[in-house]
Amino acid sequence: MATPEAPLREILKSISFTRFPLYHIEPFFVPETIERPQLFVYRPLNQTPQGLPTSDVECLRVLALLKFSNYEFDLKYTHEPNMSPNEQLPFLLLPSGLAIDNQHIEEHLAQRQEEKEGKEGGGNNELAYYELARHNLVPAVEYLVWVDRVGFEAMGVQGYLKHYSAVARCWLGWSRAAGVAEKLQTGLPEYGAALDGEVVCENALRALDSLLVLLGDRKFFSAGDKPSSLDALVFACLNAFLESPVKSPVRTALTRVDSKYKPLVDFALRISEAYFPR
Repeated sequence: MATPEAPLREILKSISFTRFPLYHIEPFFVPETIERPQLFVYRPLNQTPQGLPTSDVECLRVLALLKFSNYEFDLKYTHEPNMSPNEQLPFLLLPSGLAIDNQHIEEHLAQRQEEKEGKEGGGNNELAYYELARHNLVPAVEYLVWVDRVGFEAMGVQGYLKHYSAVARCWLGWSRAAGVAEKLQTGLPEYGAALDGEVVCENALRALDSLLVLLGDRKFFSAGDKPSSLDALVFACLNAFLESPVKSPVRTALTRVDSKYKPLVDFALRISEAYFPR
Protein backbone atom coordinates (compact mmCIF):
# COMPACT_ATOMS: atom_id res chain seq x y z
CA MET A 1 0.00 0.00 0.00
CA ALA A 2 1.35 3.38 -1.00
CA THR A 3 2.10 5.85 1.73
CA PRO A 4 3.48 9.38 1.69
CA GLU A 5 6.76 7.91 2.80
CA ALA A 6 6.70 5.23 0.02
CA PRO A 7 4.86 6.54 -3.02
CA LEU A 8 3.34 3.98 -5.39
CA ARG A 9 5.92 4.76 -8.06
CA GLU A 10 8.76 3.90 -5.69
CA ILE A 11 7.07 0.68 -4.67
CA LEU A 12 6.73 -0.41 -8.30
CA LYS A 13 10.36 0.39 -8.96
CA SER A 14 11.37 -1.87 -6.09
CA ILE A 15 9.52 -4.88 -7.51
CA SER A 16 11.57 -7.08 -9.83
CA PHE A 17 9.72 -8.42 -12.85
CA THR A 18 12.56 -10.60 -14.03
CA ARG A 19 10.89 -13.69 -12.62
CA PHE A 20 7.66 -13.23 -14.54
CA PRO A 21 5.82 -15.12 -15.82
CA LEU A 22 5.54 -17.20 -12.68
CA TYR A 23 4.45 -20.28 -14.65
CA HIS A 24 5.96 -21.47 -17.93
CA ILE A 25 3.68 -23.58 -20.11
CA GLU A 26 5.31 -25.65 -22.81
CA PRO A 27 3.76 -25.13 -26.26
CA PHE A 28 1.42 -27.88 -27.44
CA PHE A 29 3.01 -27.88 -30.92
CA VAL A 30 6.65 -27.29 -31.80
CA PRO A 31 7.31 -26.84 -35.55
CA GLU A 32 9.74 -29.31 -37.03
CA THR A 33 13.15 -27.89 -37.77
CA ILE A 34 14.07 -28.51 -41.40
CA GLU A 35 17.39 -28.10 -43.17
CA ARG A 36 16.12 -27.92 -46.74
CA PRO A 37 12.96 -26.46 -48.31
CA GLN A 38 10.02 -28.82 -48.49
CA LEU A 39 7.50 -28.93 -51.35
CA PHE A 40 4.06 -30.24 -50.35
CA VAL A 41 2.10 -31.88 -53.18
CA TYR A 42 -0.76 -34.31 -53.78
CA ARG A 43 0.12 -37.97 -54.06
CA PRO A 44 0.07 -39.49 -57.57
CA LEU A 45 -3.09 -41.27 -58.64
CA ASN A 46 -1.21 -44.58 -58.89
CA GLN A 47 1.97 -44.44 -56.83
CA THR A 48 4.48 -46.75 -58.50
CA PRO A 49 8.28 -46.62 -58.85
CA GLN A 50 7.82 -46.02 -62.59
CA GLY A 51 5.37 -43.14 -62.17
CA LEU A 52 5.86 -39.42 -61.71
CA PRO A 53 5.88 -38.01 -58.16
CA THR A 54 2.42 -36.42 -58.54
CA SER A 55 -0.54 -36.49 -60.93
CA ASP A 56 -1.92 -33.05 -60.13
CA VAL A 57 -1.28 -30.55 -62.93
CA GLU A 58 -0.37 -27.58 -60.72
CA CYS A 59 1.79 -29.68 -58.39
CA LEU A 60 3.64 -31.22 -61.33
CA ARG A 61 4.08 -27.82 -62.98
CA VAL A 62 5.74 -26.34 -59.88
CA LEU A 63 7.75 -29.51 -59.28
CA ALA A 64 9.07 -29.32 -62.85
CA LEU A 65 10.02 -25.66 -62.36
CA LEU A 66 12.06 -26.54 -59.28
CA LYS A 67 13.74 -29.36 -61.18
CA PHE A 68 14.52 -27.07 -64.10
CA SER A 69 16.20 -24.64 -61.70
CA ASN A 70 18.29 -27.32 -59.93
CA TYR A 71 16.59 -26.26 -56.71
CA GLU A 72 17.36 -28.55 -53.79
CA PHE A 73 14.29 -29.55 -51.80
CA ASP A 74 12.50 -32.45 -50.16
CA LEU A 75 9.16 -33.71 -51.45
CA LYS A 76 6.32 -34.14 -48.98
CA TYR A 77 2.86 -35.58 -49.61
CA THR A 78 -0.37 -34.27 -48.17
CA HIS A 79 -4.09 -34.19 -48.93
CA GLU A 80 -4.71 -31.05 -46.89
CA PRO A 81 -4.59 -27.91 -49.08
CA ASN A 82 -5.54 -25.83 -46.03
CA MET A 83 -1.91 -26.15 -44.93
CA SER A 84 -0.99 -23.72 -47.71
CA PRO A 85 -1.16 -19.92 -47.28
CA ASN A 86 -3.71 -19.70 -50.13
CA GLU A 87 -5.38 -23.04 -49.33
CA GLN A 88 -4.08 -24.61 -52.54
CA LEU A 89 -1.40 -27.18 -53.22
CA PRO A 90 1.47 -27.11 -53.84
CA PHE A 91 3.31 -24.84 -51.44
CA LEU A 92 6.96 -24.49 -50.46
CA LEU A 93 8.08 -24.43 -46.84
CA LEU A 94 11.47 -22.80 -46.23
CA PRO A 95 13.82 -23.61 -43.32
CA SER A 96 13.11 -20.11 -41.98
CA GLY A 97 9.48 -21.13 -41.46
CA LEU A 98 8.17 -19.05 -44.37
CA ALA A 99 5.54 -20.81 -46.48
CA ILE A 100 5.30 -19.77 -50.14
CA ASP A 101 2.14 -20.55 -52.09
CA ASN A 102 2.09 -21.82 -55.67
CA GLN A 103 1.50 -18.33 -57.08
CA HIS A 104 4.76 -16.97 -55.64
CA ILE A 105 7.17 -19.90 -55.93
CA GLU A 106 8.31 -18.74 -59.34
CA GLU A 107 9.07 -15.30 -57.90
CA HIS A 108 11.10 -17.02 -55.19
CA LEU A 109 13.10 -18.84 -57.85
CA ALA A 110 13.71 -15.62 -59.75
CA GLN A 111 14.97 -13.91 -56.61
CA ARG A 112 17.49 -16.67 -56.12
CA GLN A 113 18.66 -16.09 -59.70
CA GLU A 114 18.35 -19.78 -60.47
CA GLU A 115 15.75 -19.37 -63.19
CA LYS A 116 16.85 -17.15 -66.06
CA GLU A 117 14.02 -17.74 -68.52
CA GLY A 118 10.72 -17.76 -66.66
CA LYS A 119 7.26 -17.10 -67.93
CA GLU A 120 7.89 -13.39 -68.19
CA GLY A 121 11.54 -13.66 -69.19
CA GLY A 122 10.68 -15.57 -72.37
CA GLY A 123 9.17 -12.52 -74.05
CA ASN A 124 5.68 -11.64 -75.19
CA ASN A 125 5.50 -14.55 -77.62
CA GLU A 126 6.13 -17.17 -74.95
CA LEU A 127 3.81 -15.40 -72.54
CA ALA A 128 1.02 -15.53 -75.13
CA TYR A 129 1.47 -19.28 -75.54
CA TYR A 130 1.57 -19.71 -71.78
CA GLU A 131 -1.82 -18.03 -71.50
CA LEU A 132 -3.10 -20.12 -74.40
CA ALA A 133 -2.19 -23.30 -72.55
CA ARG A 134 -3.50 -22.04 -69.22
CA HIS A 135 -6.88 -21.06 -70.68
CA ASN A 136 -7.39 -24.21 -72.78
CA LEU A 137 -5.34 -27.18 -71.57
CA VAL A 138 -5.85 -26.71 -67.83
CA PRO A 139 -9.67 -26.38 -68.10
CA ALA A 140 -9.79 -29.57 -70.19
CA VAL A 141 -7.96 -31.46 -67.44
CA GLU A 142 -10.16 -29.96 -64.73
CA TYR A 143 -13.30 -30.86 -66.68
CA LEU A 144 -12.10 -34.44 -67.03
CA VAL A 145 -11.31 -34.74 -63.31
CA TRP A 146 -14.23 -32.89 -61.71
CA VAL A 147 -17.15 -32.57 -64.16
CA ASP A 148 -17.04 -35.74 -66.25
CA ARG A 149 -18.88 -38.42 -64.27
CA VAL A 150 -16.50 -41.27 -65.08
CA GLY A 151 -13.45 -39.06 -64.62
CA PHE A 152 -14.68 -37.82 -61.26
CA GLU A 153 -14.98 -41.34 -59.86
CA ALA A 154 -11.67 -42.54 -61.33
CA MET A 155 -9.56 -39.41 -60.79
CA GLY A 156 -11.34 -36.87 -58.60
CA VAL A 157 -12.32 -39.27 -55.84
CA GLN A 158 -9.26 -41.53 -56.05
CA GLY A 159 -6.75 -38.73 -56.40
CA TYR A 160 -8.14 -36.12 -54.03
CA LEU A 161 -11.14 -37.21 -51.95
CA LYS A 162 -10.89 -40.89 -51.07
CA HIS A 163 -9.62 -40.19 -47.53
CA TYR A 164 -12.77 -38.16 -46.71
CA SER A 165 -16.11 -39.54 -45.57
CA ALA A 166 -18.84 -40.18 -48.14
CA VAL A 167 -20.70 -37.01 -47.14
CA ALA A 168 -17.55 -34.90 -47.32
CA ARG A 169 -16.63 -36.42 -50.70
CA CYS A 170 -20.03 -35.51 -52.06
CA TRP A 171 -19.88 -31.92 -50.84
CA LEU A 172 -16.23 -31.30 -51.79
CA GLY A 173 -16.70 -32.90 -55.20
CA TRP A 174 -19.75 -30.75 -55.91
CA SER A 175 -17.87 -27.65 -54.78
CA ARG A 176 -14.90 -28.33 -57.06
CA ALA A 177 -17.15 -29.20 -60.00
CA ALA A 178 -19.12 -25.98 -59.50
CA GLY A 179 -15.91 -23.97 -59.50
CA VAL A 180 -14.73 -25.58 -62.74
CA ALA A 181 -18.15 -25.07 -64.32
CA GLU A 182 -18.14 -21.40 -63.39
CA LYS A 183 -14.72 -20.88 -64.99
CA LEU A 184 -15.77 -22.64 -68.18
CA GLN A 185 -19.07 -20.80 -68.46
CA THR A 186 -17.27 -17.46 -68.15
CA GLY A 187 -14.45 -18.49 -70.46
CA LEU A 188 -12.64 -16.70 -73.23
CA PRO A 189 -15.07 -14.78 -75.46
CA GLU A 190 -13.44 -15.94 -78.68
CA TYR A 191 -14.19 -19.56 -77.80
CA GLY A 192 -17.60 -18.94 -76.31
CA ALA A 193 -18.86 -19.95 -72.90
CA ALA A 194 -20.03 -23.55 -72.87
CA LEU A 195 -20.02 -26.27 -70.24
CA ASP A 196 -19.69 -29.06 -72.75
CA GLY A 197 -17.03 -31.75 -72.77
CA GLU A 198 -16.77 -31.83 -76.55
CA VAL A 199 -16.24 -28.06 -76.79
CA VAL A 200 -13.67 -28.13 -73.99
CA CYS A 201 -11.70 -30.87 -75.76
CA GLU A 202 -11.90 -29.06 -79.09
CA ASN A 203 -10.41 -25.96 -77.46
CA ALA A 204 -7.63 -28.09 -75.95
CA LEU A 205 -6.82 -29.68 -79.32
CA ARG A 206 -6.78 -26.26 -80.96
CA ALA A 207 -4.25 -25.12 -78.38
CA LEU A 208 -2.15 -28.23 -78.99
CA ASP A 209 -2.12 -27.42 -82.71
CA SER A 210 -0.62 -24.01 -81.94
CA LEU A 211 1.90 -25.45 -79.51
CA LEU A 212 2.90 -28.06 -82.09
CA VAL A 213 3.82 -25.28 -84.51
CA LEU A 214 5.77 -23.42 -81.82
CA LEU A 215 7.75 -26.51 -80.84
CA GLY A 216 8.76 -27.40 -84.40
CA ASP A 217 12.01 -29.34 -84.26
CA ARG A 218 13.22 -27.71 -81.06
CA LYS A 219 13.95 -29.62 -77.88
CA PHE A 220 11.94 -27.26 -75.70
CA PHE A 221 9.36 -24.55 -76.24
CA SER A 222 11.78 -21.95 -74.90
CA ALA A 223 14.19 -20.37 -77.33
CA GLY A 224 17.22 -21.44 -75.30
CA ASP A 225 18.60 -24.82 -74.33
CA LYS A 226 16.84 -24.83 -70.95
CA PRO A 227 13.11 -25.49 -70.33
CA SER A 228 10.99 -22.61 -69.06
CA SER A 229 7.64 -22.04 -67.36
CA LEU A 230 5.82 -22.79 -70.60
CA ASP A 231 7.59 -26.14 -70.84
CA ALA A 232 6.60 -26.95 -67.25
CA LEU A 233 2.93 -26.11 -67.82
CA VAL A 234 2.60 -28.01 -71.11
CA PHE A 235 4.46 -31.00 -69.71
CA ALA A 236 2.14 -31.17 -66.68
CA CYS A 237 -0.99 -30.97 -68.87
CA LEU A 238 0.26 -33.54 -71.39
CA ASN A 239 1.07 -35.93 -68.56
CA ALA A 240 -2.46 -35.54 -67.17
CA PHE A 241 -3.97 -36.53 -70.53
CA LEU A 242 -1.51 -39.33 -71.29
CA GLU A 243 -1.67 -40.94 -67.82
CA SER A 244 -5.42 -40.54 -67.39
CA PRO A 245 -7.27 -43.82 -66.73
CA VAL A 246 -10.27 -42.31 -68.51
CA LYS A 247 -10.55 -42.11 -72.28
CA SER A 248 -11.03 -38.67 -73.75
CA PRO A 249 -10.82 -37.12 -77.24
CA VAL A 250 -7.56 -35.41 -76.26
CA ARG A 251 -5.95 -38.61 -75.01
CA THR A 252 -7.10 -40.47 -78.13
CA ALA A 253 -5.64 -37.77 -80.38
CA LEU A 254 -2.32 -37.90 -78.54
CA THR A 255 -1.90 -41.68 -78.41
CA ARG A 256 -3.14 -42.92 -81.78
CA VAL A 257 -0.44 -44.57 -83.89
CA ASP A 258 -0.42 -41.96 -86.66
CA SER A 259 -0.95 -39.01 -84.34
CA LYS A 260 0.25 -35.65 -85.62
CA TYR A 261 0.90 -34.77 -81.96
CA LYS A 262 3.75 -37.28 -81.64
CA PRO A 263 6.33 -34.43 -81.29
CA LEU A 264 4.41 -33.21 -78.22
CA VAL A 265 4.34 -36.71 -76.75
CA ASP A 266 8.08 -37.04 -77.41
CA PHE A 267 8.59 -33.67 -75.71
CA ALA A 268 6.80 -34.92 -72.58
CA LEU A 269 8.92 -38.07 -72.61
CA ARG A 270 12.13 -35.99 -72.89
CA ILE A 271 11.19 -33.90 -69.88
CA SER A 272 10.23 -36.99 -67.89
CA GLU A 273 13.45 -38.85 -68.69
CA ALA A 274 15.71 -35.85 -68.12
CA TYR A 275 14.23 -34.51 -64.89
CA PHE A 276 12.23 -37.43 -63.42
CA PRO A 277 14.39 -40.52 -64.03
CA ARG A 278 12.71 -43.74 -62.95
